[in-house]
Amino acid sequence: MALTLKNYATTLPSDLILQAKKNKVRECDETEKGHFISYVDDGDESFDVSLTVRTGNEIIMHTCECNSKGSFCRHKVALIIHVAEEKKPKEIVKVKKNENKVDALLDDIDPDGLKEWVKGLISKNKDIELSFINYFSAKKQLTPAEVAKIVTDAVKAVAGNKRAIDLTQLKKIVELWSEMLGPVAEDYHAGVTNEKSFLNFHTMLEACIDFQFKVDSGSNKISKFIDEFLQKSVEAVSNLQVEEAWDKAISYFINHVPDGLNRVRMHYLLHLKNIISISSEERQIKIINWLAKQFEKSKPDTLMNGTFYCKFIFEIAKDYSLFPEYSNLFKPIRFDNEYNQTLITLLIENKNLDLAKKYCNEQIQYNYRQEYNILYLKLLKEIHLIEKDDEALALLLPVLVPFTFDFDDYLFVKERLTGEERKKWQTKMLAKSRGVSSPYKKAATVFFFKLADTEKTYRKMIDYIDSDTPYSIILQYFESMVLTDKNRLLEAILRKTEDYGWNRGRENDEAYFPELFELFVRYYQADYLKMVISSAEKGRFYFRPNDLIVYIKQQLSV
Repeated sequence: MALTLKNYATTLPSDLILQAKKNKVRECDETEKGHFISYVDDGDESFDVSLTVRTGNEIIMHTCECNSKGSFCRHKVALIIHVAEEKKPKEIVKVKKNENKVDALLDDIDPDGLKEWVKGLISKNKDIELSFINYFSAKKQLTPAEVAKIVTDAVKAVAGNKRAIDLTQLKKIVELWSEMLGPVAEDYHAGVTNEKSFLNFHTMLEACIDFQFKVDSGSNKISKFIDEFLQKSVEAVSNLQVEEAWDKAISYFINHVPDGLNRVRMHYLLHLKNIISISSEERQIKIINWLAKQFEKSKPDTLMNGTFYCKFIFEIAKDYSLFPEYSNLFKPIRFDNEYNQTLITLLIENKNLDLAKKYCNEQIQYNYRQEYNILYLKLLKEIHLIEKDDEALALLLPVLVPFTFDFDDYLFVKERLTGEERKKWQTKMLAKSRGVSSPYKKAATVFFFKLADTEKTYRKMIDYIDSDTPYSIILQYFESMVLTDKNRLLEAILRKTEDYGWNRGRENDEAYFPELFELFVRYYQADYLKMVISSAEKGRFYFRPNDLIVYIKQQLSV
């Protein structure tokens, strides 16, 4: 009968087994499947012993250097007992109700069984394999190339070479990065003046950002991952007390703002802005000065994200009251009216009028439609007023007034014209104000009534009343119009529809109705008003009274 690990106790002599149990087995290793080698201590002596067991626990080979003449010496039997005991199935661990099952199993699990299970798990999961190797490998100072490889290896372990990565895979990638790259960030945060640590940190961010741009994913997980590490370094850098050390740590980021590929790293600019926000005034000025000088040497017009770069430096200089010092650094951005207006307005406020005029005229030259120039014409008007340059205003305002309908500017131009030119100017502006549409309608309406009042052309004023005419203006000029042609005025009020344009909802129409009603009953008999309103309602196929007529009817109990 074959000797096995299960029947050795009944097959071998009992006295041999008793002698074997007195020996001590140590450093037993399974060098390959089923092959065991160990040292067996017998008193003061120690022997090399080996044992080979095949499937079914049958012992097929055994050696011992004691040179015993028997088939089995006590040293071999000691190893057999040891291996047999190790291979006995463990009792099922009963976990207490409130006890963690994993902890309970780990406390009593067979190490060899656990090892086999881990091997199987690793062989089926590349991400776990990478995490395992990273965790149990000897720690050392990484190189930038090794850091970059960690980033790409994590991606390949989860998603292979796929470009389209789902959210589950992306989550696994970021979790792997957090685990494997955490030490890189911690090393940098612990020594923000160490250039090697910074370069590893920088390489980590670059590799993650590069991956973000390559994959098809709308998730912000990578951005949040990067922001988290950068945010932690804000405090680490700001806590440096020695100024030379702080300068050095800041310089690493400033020197890496240009990426060498015709772009700037906006995430570093935003990072520096966060540092500025919690720094002393002296340090704030120092960083902004460094950034401004770096910007001065750059050519933002040639950079892929040069517009964002320019606006960032401009805003930070403005927000920290350093614009006057660096005003000459900034130029308008073509077709970016909001930025251009802020820039030119600041130049005007700082008395840099020549540069402000230059920028206005440049933008006007670029535009191919006059209405696009209104912003810059208004700014030029402001400059000419400051300079008291009436000659320049006389050339500018005839172009601007047809858009702004500023009555004082209209008069300024008119006073400098004579004869036929003056009449043409007046006729032009009357026609312009009647034919204009939004967004200039409100200003044009106010302008027309004011001009008609100046010229005493109240019939034209009555004829101009339409849905866009606010009741406040009708009230303002009511008596002049009613004294000119009361029937024409009443007809104009009756045909007036409600405005659904610029005026609707912007004025409290009802506030003017009581005064208008008093004027109506003063200049028209109540019975006459009732008769006219009733005739209008019966004689027209479709008549919808405006709010004022509705109010008058209510007051007259029609």
